[in-house]
Amino acid sequence: MTVTDGSPIKKNGFSILVVDDDPDVGQFMFSCVEGLGHLVEWSGHPHEALELISRKKYDIVVTDLKMPEMDGLTLLKKIKAMNDDTEILVITGYGSVSNALECINAGAVDYLVKPFSVEQIQVALVKTIRHIELKTLAKEREHFLEMSYEDSLTGVYNRRFFDEALRLEIIKSSRQETPFSLFMIDVDNFKKFNDSFGHQSGDAVLVSLGKAFRQICRGYDIVTRYGGEEFAIIFPGAPKEMAPFLCERLMTGVSNLTVELPKGSDSMELTISIGVSCFPYDGNTPQKLIERADIALYQAKHSGRNNYKICGMF
Repeated sequence: MTVTDGSPIKKNGFSILVVDDDPDVGQFMFSCVEGLGHLVEWSGHPHEALELISRKKYDIVVTDLKMPEMDGLTLLKKIKAMNDDTEILVITGYGSVSNALECINAGAVDYLVKPFSVEQIQVALVKTIRHIELKTLAKEREHFLEMSYEDSLTGVYNRRFFDEALRLEIIKSSRQETPFSLFMIDVDNFKKFNDSFGHQSGDAVLVSLGKAFRQICRGYDIVTRYGGEEFAIIFPGAPKEMAPFLCERLMTGVSNLTVELPKGSDSMELTISIGVSCFPYDGNTPQKLIERADIALYQAKHSGRNNYKICGMF
């Protein structure tokens, strides 16, 4: 059996499922939200309710705590296991502090003891809806924050993330007394590549490099696009002695890349130059580590490109 208010559902309306073996409660809930633009459905059996929930997403489930076949607490836990985003409001005629705490700890957003007025259930629903809206807003903000740390072209982290990550890595490595390496990487002859094949091909090169760097590096290495054709990679826990191996691995990976060029174009070798600095040997501030890595990068390019230089070893 389904009880609805018969009115059009607003685009921002919430879907509410009432689970209670008393059909009068379903009708009561209908009267509580009538005219608010929300869809109300009623189920008199917990197992039927679970079947409905498996086929349709409900924003809010209002369930009685004491029902035949399955109690409301068990239903609550099953619903949360199916979809943790569904908010659950528990109503009961046999209220106690222990019951309330048990339901809240299991994931209920609120707990009401019968008898209650229309105003009380409306307030509880409004609070629940506001809770949903705040959770949605928090997820959107988290998503946008992640997006703001991602380079839109290559999919690796951007300069903003790099600045924060380098600062935090220095703090962590100082506390743990462990080293890390900073690689500044530049695409050789990138301007010539753009001039010869166009900016779309240049973008394709950067995308391919970002993907290659992520595949080559460990899951906890921090791959970023520093700006233009320059990338920066932080290798946590990597001492200076490990830098040559990592440089060779990156350069080999790049040399094996295949980048699609406009039809009829001559092939062009894709190479990179790398400058390396190491914490704490080459500096203990972001500015000093970047400066030393940049100097090493300049030396690598000055010595013929397709090369790497490590601070203190050139």
